[in-house]
Amino acid sequence: MLEQKYSQRSGPGDGQDGRPLVLDLGCGTGSFCLEMARRGYDPIGIDASSAMLDAARQKALQIDPASAGCLFLQQDISQFELYGTVDLIVCLLDTVNHLTRPAQVRRLFRLCANYLNPGSLLIFDLATLKHLSRTLGSQIFFQDMPDFTLFWQNRFRPASGISRSELTLFSRRADAAYDRHDETIVEKFYNQRLISRWLAEAGLELLARHASLTFKQAHNNDERHFYVARKPLAAVSHQ
Repeated sequence: MLEQKYSQRSGPGDGQDGRPLVLDLGCGTGSFCLEMARRGYDPIGIDASSAMLDAARQKALQIDPASAGCLFLQQDISQFELYGTVDLIVCLLDTVNHLTRPAQVRRLFRLCANYLNPGSLLIFDLATLKHLSRTLGSQIFFQDMPDFTLFWQNRFRPASGISRSELTLFSRRADAAYDRHDETIVEKFYNQRLISRWLAEAGLELLARHASLTFKQAHNNDERHFYVARKPLAAVSHQ
């Protein structure tokens, strides 16, 4: 819906059989790529995790063998490379927040501008200050279920805007013993002023900032904001 509302792209896409070519940055296990394939797009998914990409390829085979043609690449999203341009780029589920150095975000936007076709969109979301500093904050979460137990300790540092989550998961095996898994998640808050400036520096137009999964205007009490940016159409020569 966002692409229909804001895109200025016209003509066939760069994908197979003229389908629009969509790039999903931080694709994880490929759910969004597979949904976009179902909707008629030709998806490329990029993620840094080989385990996530293996799961994405297996999911593609299980859901629809035709979706096995989805291209999944293991790369750092702040340094990704493609062989050509694409018709849409998305970066969802706080993925940009996981780039904790401003230089990484600025480079990401420049790469998106480089690989987008003129008139095409970059759509991404960001966790808000409310989400990182209050919803997560410096709290401890606990969840005990029949098949797993999760401990989640969070800490937010206002001076740096860094949220650090320490997760410990105990998953129950068939023999009633438990396997332990530990993970650390680090995210950084970025305000609209910085994001707007970095998009402009990259040559992208910021068109809108919406509340999560709506067309409503974004507010400070939202948990997540969706940004819509566009690569301008190439200037037309009058010679």
